[in-house]
Amino acid sequence: MAQLSHITVQMLPVYPGEHVAISGPLSILRFAEPDIPDIAHLQHQTTAVYLDRDEDVQPYRALMDRLCVLAGSPAQTIIYLNMEAYAKLNLG
Repeated sequence: MAQLSHITVQMLPVYPGEHVAISGPLSILRFAEPDIPDIAHLQHQTTAVYLDRDEDVQPYRALMDRLCVLAGSPAQTIIYLNMEAYAKLNLG
């Protein structure tokens, strides 16, 4: 799935002290149709929230931009995930 042109997968390394103030899973849904607004999807332990007003989505766009800068590139992420999968297969 990470090799599909409309999907970007980046992995964020976890370093002690490196926090970007994210409290759970976050997705930004962007659509090709200009009339459909971006949607921020926030997953919580027992519920989910969907935000579609631009003023509500904008802080999450900024957070996602920051996460993308801190994360490994899509190519680095695929290499890392392949290495982890190979190690799991070989170590049982």
